[in-house]
Parts: sequence; structure tokens; C-alpha cells
Amino acid sequence: MTRSEERAPTAEAETVRAFVDTMIPGDRDFPAASAAGSHGLLAERLRQRNGADAVQVLVGALDGAAGGSFRSLGAAGRAATLAAWQASDPARFAWVRTILYYSYYQHPMVVRAIRGMGFVYNDAPMPEGYDLPVFDLGPGGNMPPANVPGSYKKTGEIGRIDLGPLAAQLRQELGR
Repeated sequence: MTRSEERAPTAEAETVRAFVDTMIPGDRDFPAASAAGSHGLLAERLRQRNGADAVQVLVGALDGAAGGSFRSLGAAGRAATLAAWQASDPARFAWVRTILYYSYYQHPMVVRAIRGMGFVYNDAPMPEGYDLPVFDLGPGGNMPPANVPGSYKKTGEIGRIDLGPLAAQLRQELGR
């Protein structure tokens, strides 16, 4: 296969599909990432953030880590390739993985699977937010301590700090 055939749009799509299904293969409760359309969303979001050739860059990184065609590897070979890519370029791997996870977990089939497990899951938590326990101000309650180091103070509670004694001590130590 020639280099141009290897980078043809169909080959790129198959490589991205193989990548997302290796990352999120699915099971009896959850669809595989490509079944949820995550490969298309990942490609679009990469393109939006990194330009028109972002998918080709991803495919090049995957094929480079594989030492050949990532998509032609078996499941174990793809998993080992991703582990090697993660170790060699952790920032890029994490960035692509995060985009993939957002793309996957917003899909209605995935949201329905999570809710079917009994979890309250809002795919877009705003404006509804999540259910939180009522604040308990009593002893042993769930409110944070009133005076946590580094906590917020209202502007009116802030006072001037006299640095005169500190400056005098510093001058004395420096012999001035």
C-alpha cells in the first residue's frame, strides 16, 4: 500500500474508529465509542481546535507509535501501541483522550446507559445542576469549618499589616 493510500480519508476514518474503539470498546451495557459516533465528534473537535490537518496528525501519531498501520493491528497490538503513545507523549494523549471522553459521554445512548444503572446523570448539568445534600450546620455536619487556612475573607474584614517590625529585624540582621 502506498503512502497516499495509507492516508486516504477512508483509511483515516478507519484508524480513528479503531482508536476510539480501543479506548472505549463497549460491553453489554454500553455501546462501543464508534457505535455512539464518537469517532466523528473527535475528528470534528480536533479539526476545530487544531486546524484542517488535525485528524491527519492524530493518524500519523497513531501509525508512528504502531511502527506501521495502527488500524491493521489486533486489539492487543492497538492497546500496547496506545500505552506506548501515552508514555511517550502524555500531554497529547491526555488531550485527545479527554476530547474523546467528552464526545462519548454526551451521547444519548451512553447517557441512557448511565441513567439505567441508577445514577443521576445530566449530560449538560447546567442549568439543573446535580442533587446535593442539604447543608447541615450542626456538629459533624457536612459544612466546611468556618476558618480554614487560606479561606475567603470579605473585603471589610481585611486589615493593614504593619511590616515595620519585620523591616527593623531585617535591617538588624543585615547590619544596616
